[in-house]
Amino acid sequence: MNLSRRKILGATAAVGVAGAGAGVGTSALFSDEESFDDNSITAGELDLYVDYTTSVDQDGAGTGSTTGSGTIQGGVSGEYQIADVKPGDSGELEFDPKIVDNSGWVFVGSVDGVTDYENGRTEPEAEVDDSGGGNLNDGTNNGAPNGELSEAIQVTVKYNDPNDGERELNNPADYTLADLLKELESGFLLDGKPFSGDLTGTQPYPSSPNQSEQNGPGVVIEWEVPTSVGNEIQSDAVEFDITFAALQSRNNGEPENPFADTTVFPGDDLANIVSNASQNEIISVFGGAFGDGSPYTNSLNIDTQGLMLARASAERPFIEAQVVASANETRLSGFRVSPPPSDGNPTGEAVRVSNSSDDVVISNNIVEDFEHDTSSSFSEDLSAINVFGGSSSDAVENVIVSNNVIRRIDGASGYGSVGISIQGNVDGATVRDNSVSEVGEEESSFAFGVVIRGTDNHSVDPKNVDIVSNDINSVLASDSTPYLGVGFGVEADGTDYVARGNTIDNVNIGVELKGAATETVLTGNSISNIDDSVNDTNYSSIPRLYLGDQTGSAPIGMFITDNSYDIPVKSDGPFGPIDSFGTTYQQAIVPQ
Repeated sequence: MNLSRRKILGATAAVGVAGAGAGVGTSALFSDEESFDDNSITAGELDLYVDYTTSVDQDGAGTGSTTGSGTIQGGVSGEYQIADVKPGDSGELEFDPKIVDNSGWVFVGSVDGVTDYENGRTEPEAEVDDSGGGNLNDGTNNGAPNGELSEAIQVTVKYNDPNDGERELNNPADYTLADLLKELESGFLLDGKPFSGDLTGTQPYPSSPNQSEQNGPGVVIEWEVPTSVGNEIQSDAVEFDITFAALQSRNNGEPENPFADTTVFPGDDLANIVSNASQNEIISVFGGAFGDGSPYTNSLNIDTQGLMLARASAERPFIEAQVVASANETRLSGFRVSPPPSDGNPTGEAVRVSNSSDDVVISNNIVEDFEHDTSSSFSEDLSAINVFGGSSSDAVENVIVSNNVIRRIDGASGYGSVGISIQGNVDGATVRDNSVSEVGEEESSFAFGVVIRGTDNHSVDPKNVDIVSNDINSVLASDSTPYLGVGFGVEADGTDYVARGNTIDNVNIGVELKGAATETVLTGNSISNIDDSVNDTNYSSIPRLYLGDQTGSAPIGMFITDNSYDIPVKSDGPFGPIDSFGTTYQQAIVPQ
């Protein structure tokens, strides 16, 4: 395996202001004249230097890796070549931007992004990885883009104080090199704020008197390949670039992102900009105190192929409206989304992927504080993120919902609340590394943290769905009805469902299976703290339900063995009926 540093580029931007002075002469009956000589106005300088230091820890093995230090400036680039990477290896890249003579805004981005290479497959890799591509004996990186290495490398990004100390950049859990480089494709404004003092918001980098003296924070990327990674990355390689750019900050409170096609500030009409965008455009969106500091209040319908909407800085743009991704290759990243109370079906989802759109990525957003308008007659459930395949003939394909925070989703009594939903004709969805909490809030009649389900529009159910490494917490329904707050639910009869490595805690029922029981793999999940308040009120004879299977065909013994529980559990049942429809859990996992 190779971690290949394609290039580290230093982009230098010089913005100067030149002026000329004009004299005004007056005459009168009595006059005098004085002069103020030797006047000049000289353009200033803005020169960016980026020192870098790279290292690797491969447990003393001599692998021929290239590390070191240097300065990137004026077209000079650095290189980081790590050979023979194995699980347990780690390393670090540190960049120290310095702007000579004037303070300035510093952006970091990735012009070419990340490229994974398969480079052929060894026999052990072929047993666990069917992606194929490349040639083991070619001697060069090949088989793009089928490798898995960038998704296996875990990274932590932080600021480093030149006078000692560090602060993290709020890295999501299980943040990968692939995640980082994808975010950097849209550019990101670094925070030059000093480690001491009470400044708030993103600040320009302070000026340095020369290229040797650093006054602003450095940026550190720490990486490691966890020992849990297996043979799927054998012989793989990854290449990427990181680029820095500087703009003057004086008289420039709204810096244009040099990595984006369009830069948007609070007060701009984001919805209109999105509706008039061109294919494959990168739209960089500021939030916080930039612009007029206001939220974006118009609903977004992203209906142009290839649009990337991403936050421009650490201050998340606040969208106080619904967001709909209805075009292929849409990416929505880094926003806070909190629509007003929903009063009807079109607005019942805070974020919706629909219209048979493929290859959509919804990542690193916060979706919160979404509720029903109780004065309306709206009677359907409320969803934070819904991937909706509404067409029976054209599936939504290859959607990723990752690293989002979902919280405080509150459907009123008589309604339901859902964190993440994969619904209808969806072929290929990955829901990973999300945090889902406070769904239902003991007010909704039912609730789901994550659910795979069908639709009344047609009979085609989702297939090929992976629910991986999510933190699902506090999914609780009202005890005024017999329905439960479900950590992970399957309400469809599709194929190839996997729930792996999820943490499910403080829910009314850990897992509920209403369909596809033999098509669902549950492994490596942790289920704890089952809240029995709903059953205690409505059906006191039913014990705490770690898993309830309404089909009667789930491999309960395997589910007990392959997952962990906070107390000893056993198989039991049937339990029910639990409602007027005669619904019964044919078998269940309950306390011993």
